[in-house]
Amino acid sequence: MAIDSTSGAGQNRAMSLLARTSIVSAATLSSRVLGFVRDAATAAVLGAGPAADGLVAALAVPLLARRLLSEGAFNLAFIPALAHAEGEGEGAPRRLAGATLALLFGGLLAFALLAALFMPQVIRLLAPGFEPGGARADVAVLCGRVAVLYLPFAGLAAIYGGVANGAYRVLLPALAPVVANLTVLAVIAVLLLRGLMESDTAAVAIAAATVVAGIAQLCLMMVAARGCPAAPGRATGGWPWRRALGVIRAAAPALLFAGLSQFRLIIIAAAVSASPGAVAALNYAQRLMDLPLGLVGASAGAVLVPALLRKSALSGQAGDAPEASGRAMLAALAFALPAATGLAVLADPIVVTLFQRGSFDAEDARLTAALLTVLALSLPAQGLERILSATASTCGQVKMAERVALGSLAVCLLSAFALGLVAGPQAAAAAAALSAFASILVLGGLLLRAGALAFSRAVLLWGLGLVAASLLMGGCVAVLAALWPAPEGQSAAAVRLGGLVGSGGVVYGGAAWLLKALLPKLARV
Repeated sequence: MAIDSTSGAGQNRAMSLLARTSIVSAATLSSRVLGFVRDAATAAVLGAGPAADGLVAALAVPLLARRLLSEGAFNLAFIPALAHAEGEGEGAPRRLAGATLALLFGGLLAFALLAALFMPQVIRLLAPGFEPGGARADVAVLCGRVAVLYLPFAGLAAIYGGVANGAYRVLLPALAPVVANLTVLAVIAVLLLRGLMESDTAAVAIAAATVVAGIAQLCLMMVAARGCPAAPGRATGGWPWRRALGVIRAAAPALLFAGLSQFRLIIIAAAVSASPGAVAALNYAQRLMDLPLGLVGASAGAVLVPALLRKSALSGQAGDAPEASGRAMLAALAFALPAATGLAVLADPIVVTLFQRGSFDAEDARLTAALLTVLALSLPAQGLERILSATASTCGQVKMAERVALGSLAVCLLSAFALGLVAGPQAAAAAAALSAFASILVLGGLLLRAGALAFSRAVLLWGLGLVAASLLMGGCVAVLAALWPAPEGQSAAAVRLGGLVGSGGVVYGGAAWLLKALLPKLARV
């Protein structure tokens, strides 16, 4: 019997890809769970008082760097450049990686040193509502001068991680965020044991732990990249500085798209910084948004982009790419709509169950839940925005998508400060939804006109059905929550929250099953 070796090799590659994807998914889920634990522990130590506000403002830039450099966006430009360099002879990938590392590390180190020197001005920009010389501003400046040292380590980790991923080494890079969260949690555990609650010392210790976590990530990435042909090190010949600059420039769109939610958070935090506790509460609320939003973004990178590139590369199937983007938007809505509805309806029990302990009191929970309710409205739009950005990146519309993204940040800036001035922090938080919806309307319209996006009748009907199913789920959960009073005690509150979430899942699942049965009939009408 003949054996098709080509088919067998293809199956082996598919299984290898599946194994790597499973490893990354499991590590990502573990990191997100530990991230929740870390945020809950931070809330227990600092609450939403002056120390928490100052720490969050100080960590704004390091967290942005982590989002841009440590979560794979840089790899979208770096790994293809390394692959191209492999065809240029031995040592070419190593020289490119070394030049890129030197430029990125040098730029980030210079930025970190300047930011540390001018940290009072940086905090005044990030949190203009902090009174100069006040408790919040002093903590922010002190923590900021420590936390900003994270930046150069994040740059080094991004290079070594890209080298490792380019060589199909995914386990250690995928575990890096887990190690970082465990590092911060270890420091928080010491703070709790010593009773350092709501203190400047605790805030500075957590800022320092962030830097140590960055060093731990770098060490893990260096171990992962050891022995790779492209690992930075000594190489014959000169370093290609111009090409390294090109890699960094080519990564800019992906970094912008990956950081949109974090940029919006920084803008809104600046707008609400005059309200005590609002900056910290906004941060806690956004952390609850990151899990569903991150999963939508991961699906765009791992599923949509390869599918679009594959369809564009195969003659005769390129016309399917616009419809593939439409279906990807539908898949994002199928996840983002119920998640947003659940976060909005159950904001209070979610925040109380996850965060209300230690220094985080009932008033902190009330403010965080109010902000979460408003931020949840932006989740579907921000999820669709990631799908549309991925679509634009694969069909040659990157510059257009960049302009739309920058325009959406301008909308966020204007609306956040205007709404915050008129109606307070909760209204300012609505700027995230306003700017994201503006972005998808403009970018979606431009992609439709360019022929890069298309919707079938079935997709449109499914979309309307998902909206209806989510609203039905939200109504049922709200009624059940009203009939099931909040109990005393954390364990009973957790049981109630689990019951409400489970009931919502049953209602949404049932509605989706009914929609699947009715859709073929509706599509023929």
